[in-house]
Amino acid sequence: MNDRILLVDDEQEMRKLLRVCLTPYSYLLDEASNGEEAIDKISADFYDLILLDIMMPEVDGFELLKTLREHLDNKTPVILLTALGDTERIVEGLKLGADDYLVKPFEPKELAARVESVIRRTKNYKSKVESFIVKDLVFQPSNYNISFNNKILPLTKKEFQIFYRLASNRGKVYSRDHLLELEWGMEYEGDNRTVDTHVKNIREKLKAVGYTDAIIETVWGIGYKVPNES
Repeated sequence: MNDRILLVDDEQEMRKLLRVCLTPYSYLLDEASNGEEAIDKISADFYDLILLDIMMPEVDGFELLKTLREHLDNKTPVILLTALGDTERIVEGLKLGADDYLVKPFEPKELAARVESVIRRTKNYKSKVESFIVKDLVFQPSNYNISFNNKILPLTKKEFQIFYRLASNRGKVYSRDHLLELEWGMEYEGDNRTVDTHVKNIREKLKAVGYTDAIIETVWGIGYKVPNES
């Protein structure tokens, strides 16, 4: 089955450009011209990826992303479309749960590569269906769920992927740069503070469901690990 992508942008010309760039790759493309229309479509249908413009009237990209993560479907990967040099907005979007971002104007090949990379990583995790338990946390890779006392952590796909990798390789220390390469791909040009932001989000969501064990340990000057169980 071909992967389904929702293009969310208030500018018709930009949606047209996205279609031109992605059509050769046989994706099934759908469109939304504003945030409200996107919410309706996401509520009624399934998408493998959402390309989301930040600057939209009324319901902007951040509001839509927050609604998506908190109320609609916190698993669908999202790539933000943002303006050149808009670093603060990029950071804000990552904190809200975006999986990647693309700066306008962009090269068609870069767009296609980022889309393919995010979808491929998503499918790789879905293929690992075996569940396992680490320190009272239940990991279910088949549906991107991690739960504690039957409470599911509201993790984004990227947060799940980082946590899953650490938990399934207990005792191994992953540097920030290594996690960037593994989870974002070698084409990612952001800095390794992105990893810190995602780990912080995971820790906060663990606390929100009542989990108090410091399961993700910081290895100062290097990165992170989930220690072996004693």
